[in-house]
Amino acid sequence: MVTVVMTTYKPSEDAPRYQYAEECLIWLRMNLRCCESIDYHLADDGSPFQVELHALARRYNASFTTIKHNGIGASLNAAVAHMSAPWMYTTDDWALEDRLDLDLPLWLLTQGYDLVRLGPIHPNLRCVTRHHNGMWWLDIDTAYGGFAFATRPFLAAPSLVEKVGLFDEGVNAYEAERLYAERCRAHGGVRIAAINLLGPWNHIGEYEVGNLPVVGDELFQMEKV
Repeated sequence: MVTVVMTTYKPSEDAPRYQYAEECLIWLRMNLRCCESIDYHLADDGSPFQVELHALARRYNASFTTIKHNGIGASLNAAVAHMSAPWMYTTDDWALEDRLDLDLPLWLLTQGYDLVRLGPIHPNLRCVTRHHNGMWWLDIDTAYGGFAFATRPFLAAPSLVEKVGLFDEGVNAYEAERLYAERCRAHGGVRIAAINLLGPWNHIGEYEVGNLPVVGDELFQMEKV
């Protein structure tokens, strides 16, 4: 089984983030393919509009966690801390607008990779091309530095959190990404691969929440609907 973990946060009444999330869920259900079953989980960062969150989860048969607002790191920790199977990260404004098959990324996890990036890559990374039985991917040199790890769509094995630990809490999304990328580099044993260097994802919407301040650190609700 693969669990798609989508981070969400709607800070104000006029913020269209749940509309973005719904659009992204529609695209995911249309285009994401896998030899394993796929579950969906909404990792919410304590949005004040819980009735809307619960309704969204029910419409798409998704589980959800919600915390006191403490940043994307805390949202992810509440969702994945005890996961024992591969999980896929995405956020509520990355739309999967074409078919994406997870069979190659899942196979790469069985070959010792801890994370496989599924979409847009970052510049200034050092990589080696790899090939096996008609399949191609990039092997990222994590020790070289840069955003080898990034909070863009990826598939992770449980070994990622086992090696690097949980995500940094109490910081905005950009800082959480930077800190975890640095921890992956410093570990020395994290293996990261990449496929689909430009897509098939589309970053939708203009309402950004990644740089908003965060407070609080208690998990106050966890439900499955």
